[in-house]
Amino acid sequence: MSNRTITHEIKLEKSVKIIIGIFAIGVFLNVFSPLLETKTALAELYGSDLDKIEVQLSGEFKCYGCD
Repeated sequence: MSNRTITHEIKLEKSVKIIIGIFAIGVFLNVFSPLLETKTALAELYGSDLDKIEVQLSGEFKCYGCD
């Protein structure tokens, strides 16, 4: 008896390959989402003066042209 090898090939359409590729990129980018996360900014309104808002910053603030 001779050894026969049977191979089955599954060919996907181009649109299916694109959709699977988009999912793969999304899963890959999801790993790096904590690195791209922005910090939240909080502001509170004190008193009854509605024309002024007091903001507390935890970092540095630069204002160019705020003379």
